[in-house]
Amino acid sequence: MSLFSDFEKSIEHGFRHWTDRMFGPAQSDELILLHHAILEEIETGIEVLARGRKVFPHASLVVTLVSPDAGRRELLQAAFAGEDRLQNDVREALEAASCEVPRGFQVAIRTAESGPRPFVIEIGQAASEASPATAPKGRLAILKGKAERSEYSLDKPRTNIGRMAELTDSEHRVVRRNDVVFEDGADPANDTVSRRHAHIRLEDREYRICDDGSEFGTRVFRDGRSIEVPSGNRRGERLRPGDEIYLGRAAVRFESVPTESKAQPVGSPERA
Repeated sequence: MSLFSDFEKSIEHGFRHWTDRMFGPAQSDELILLHHAILEEIETGIEVLARGRKVFPHASLVVTLVSPDAGRRELLQAAFAGEDRLQNDVREALEAASCEVPRGFQVAIRTAESGPRPFVIEIGQAASEASPATAPKGRLAILKGKAERSEYSLDKPRTNIGRMAELTDSEHRVVRRNDVVFEDGADPANDTVSRRHAHIRLEDREYRICDDGSEFGTRVFRDGRSIEVPSGNRRGERLRPGDEIYLGRAAVRFESVPTESKAQPVGSPERA
C-alpha cells in the first residue's frame, strides 16, 4: 500500500486548485498526472529502518521536466517551481508519511528539450556534502502603520510580529514577546494587526513568513500578485527581496541588507 495514499489526494487537490487558477483546467489535467507520477517515483526513495522508522536519505533532488516545445517548458517551470510548489508538496508528503526529511531538503526544477521520459529525477548532494554557506541577512522596512522604528534587521532565528510588546496568560506570565510591535492607537492600520499576528523564521538560509492565526490575515505581494499566507501553516511562505508583507492593513517590505547597512538588530534600542 502506498505510504502517500492517505493524504496524496489532499496534496493533489491543492496542486489542481493552483494550476486551475494559474493556467486553466485544460492544462491542469495534464499537469496533475505529471505531478502524481513524480510523487510516486519519489516515494520509492523512502527507506524503512528498524522498528518502522522511515527516512528519506537524500538532501536534495533535481527534477528535469522534458518537452521539445519552448512554451511548454516555460509552463512546466512555472507550474512546478513557482512558489516552490513541488518542493513544498514533496516535503509535505514525506512529513505526512512520518518520514524523516534531511535538514535543508531542496527540490530544484530544470527543463530540457529532449530526454528518455517526460521527467527525470536525479539525486543531489547529501546533507554532509553540502558546502557551508553564510546565512543571508534580511530586514524589514515599515511601509504602512506605525512601529517603534522604521527599519528592523532580522538577526534572530525567529522574529515575532504583533500589536503588543508582551502577551501574558491569566496568571500574568509572559507567553510571547513581539519583536516588531505595531502599538495600539498609534495608527489606524495598527488596529488590524493581531496581538500575535505572525512571525518570520530563518531556516536553512531562507526567511519564511508564517501567520499565527491572525484575525485579518497575512498576505505577500510579489510581482503584482497577492499570495495568501495560510493561517497556522508552519511552513508559511518563503520571502524574496522586495516582497511587501501585509499584516491586515499594516505593511512591511522584506529587503536584503547591503554589506554597509547599519540597521539595528530586532530588540536592540535605537541609538541617538
